[in-house]
Amino acid sequence: MLDQDVVKTQLRRIVASKNVPNLLFSGPAGSGKSSTAEVVASGLFGDAWEGNFTEINASNVFTQGRKYLETSRSLARFYNERKSIIDNFKLIINRIAGVAPLDAPYRIIFVNEAEALTQDAQQALRRLIERYNRTCKFILATARPSLIITPIRSRCLSLRFKQLPSSTLLTYLERLATREGYTLSPDLALSVIQLCDYNLQKALTVLQLILEHEDTNDAATLQYISEFTHPKEVLELLECALANKPTQAKELLDRLLLDIGLNGTEILAQARADARRIALDDERRASLLVILGRADYLLKDSLNERIQLEAFIYEVAARFS
Repeated sequence: MLDQDVVKTQLRRIVASKNVPNLLFSGPAGSGKSSTAEVVASGLFGDAWEGNFTEINASNVFTQGRKYLETSRSLARFYNERKSIIDNFKLIINRIAGVAPLDAPYRIIFVNEAEALTQDAQQALRRLIERYNRTCKFILATARPSLIITPIRSRCLSLRFKQLPSSTLLTYLERLATREGYTLSPDLALSVIQLCDYNLQKALTVLQLILEHEDTNDAATLQYISEFTHPKEVLELLECALANKPTQAKELLDRLLLDIGLNGTEILAQARADARRIALDDERRASLLVILGRADYLLKDSLNERIQLEAFIYEVAARFS
C-alpha cells in the first residue's frame, strides 16, 4: 500500500486480531483499494486466501449485465439466464457466502466499485450481510461513498484511502521502469501521472505500453499514451451531438463501449473534461454540463448504461439544434 499509513496501521491490527469486521474502502480510483483487499485476505488466510476470497465487480455486473455474467470465470457457474440481473446478483452472493470456507472461520466477498449497485441491490446486500455475518465478511470498495446507503455504511468499518501524491507515484514508476531496463524521464513520468488522473492502476497500464512502444522520443510517446488514456472519440461524440448528428454520435458510442472498452461512467467523466475545451459561450457550456450531470445521476441506477448514454446524446442534440 503506497503512502496509506493510517489505513495500513488499522488493517495490521485487524489482521493480527483475526477479528475482521465488514469493511468499506473509499477513495479515488487507483489509490490501492483492490490490492489492499487481496493483501488483507492473504494476511488472514495465508496460502489458502484465493480459495476464500471472491471479487465481484458491481460496475461490470450492473452495466454489462448478462454478457459479463456469462463470461466471468468466477461467476459464470452461478449465473441463471432465466433470472433478472438483480436476482442473479443475490443468487451469486447467496451461493458464495453459503459455501464453507477452506481451513478458515469465514470467507471474504469483495464488492468492487460498489457505487454501481442500484438501491434495490444495496438493500438486498444489506440483508445478505446480516444473514451471513458469522461465515462471510464483506469488503466494499467505492470512489463515491455517499452513494452507499446508510444501513450498509453503519455495518462496516470505513477506511479512507487518500489520493496518492505525484511524488510517490513518480518515484514508484521510475523504480519500476529502471527494474525493466528502461530510463523513464521525470517529465514523461509526470505526464503519465497527470494523463491518468493520479490513478496508479491506469498509470501502470500506460507504463507497460510505454515499455512496449519502440519510439524513444518523449513527445511522440506522450501523444501515443494520450490517445490511449483520453480517446478522441469522446470529443467527437460530443461534437456530433452538439451538431445534431445523433446517428454519427451513436456510432462513436459503439466504438467507445465495444472496441475501446470504456464504461458509461468513464465516457461521461471524459466528456465533462472535453466540454470545457469545446468552443461554446458560457450559457451553452453550462447547459451542456447540466445535461452531463443529469446523465451521470441517471446512470447510477440504470440497468442498461447504453440506454442512458443514447438518451444523453439525443437530449444534447435536441437542446442545441
